[in-house]
Amino acid sequence: MEHTMNARQMTFPLPGNGPAVLTLPQTLAPEALLELEHSLTTALRNLQRETHAEALEPGHIEYASWLQRLAAMAH
Repeated sequence: MEHTMNARQMTFPLPGNGPAVLTLPQTLAPEALLELEHSLTTALRNLQRETHAEALEPGHIEYASWLQRLAAMAH
């Protein structure tokens, strides 16, 4: 975890996509931290649903299969 003067930054590696960075105020009440936890959980769950729905679209499935074939041919 990195620290700056007025805020804390938490960096989470996302393999193949660069990092995700969360910037928080230097002081955070326990209630605010709990609320943040719930908000993040909800946001990530919604993002996962969106990503899953996109992956099920026929064009995305075909594109993903092309990427798999190209990766296999490169090795």
